[in-house]
Amino acid sequence: MMLEKDANVRSVERAIDILNCFTKERLALTLTEISKQVGLAPSTALRIVTTLVNNNFLAKNEETQKYCLGYNIAQLGLLCFYNMDLRDISKPYMYRLKDIYNESVSLYTTQGNYRVCIERIESTHPLRRVVNIGDNLPLTRGASGRLLLAYMEKEVIRYLLEDDPYTTEEAIVRVRQLGYAVSQGEREEGVTSIAAPIFNAQNKVIAALSISGPSIRFAEEEMPERINSVKECAEKVSLELGHKKEHSY
Repeated sequence: MMLEKDANVRSVERAIDILNCFTKERLALTLTEISKQVGLAPSTALRIVTTLVNNNFLAKNEETQKYCLGYNIAQLGLLCFYNMDLRDISKPYMYRLKDIYNESVSLYTTQGNYRVCIERIESTHPLRRVVNIGDNLPLTRGASGRLLLAYMEKEVIRYLLEDDPYTTEEAIVRVRQLGYAVSQGEREEGVTSIAAPIFNAQNKVIAALSISGPSIRFAEEEMPERINSVKECAEKVSLELGHKKEHSY
């Protein structure tokens, strides 16, 4: 079992080595050139290259028999820069929320059927909710999850709720009508969170901005103010991303 796992890891490493062969000076390479650069037998290189081509990480020019980077590489690169822009724009507003309430502030985007934390500003309180950048969490539970889910296609909403019927379609619709979501112990007992949507220039929700912490620090009478603060910061991020203010939240 361990040998199989090591072999799988080695295959991934070889695929990365092959992708790293391509530079601005070497935009297209033959199979022979690739195999020499990574130190692999041509048959081994061909097997890995074929897999990369089938998954659009490499593309083959049938006339020259040379390979170049595929469109999936370009898409991943664009996503990387896009998330960097989103994080850079969001950070000042995240720090503003943290400075006002001293609660942890998170930025989530969707990844498949999950949400992933792409930025996090921690509270300085010893008692705080712990979430790490890169954590994958459900879309059906928690304020940020339900918020992102509310702006997805109806078919996706139904599919995920069938898999985890923790909430209802009516509740999801209500989140969209309100323009924010509140979670009180949905994913973790004793934790409250508030989330609001971030829109891009195409009026599409691309992220959720949230604050979260122990419920004992989220007094009921303070909730309206906190909700408005999170919505206001999310709206300002949206405006910087090109979202038109006339669209309602």
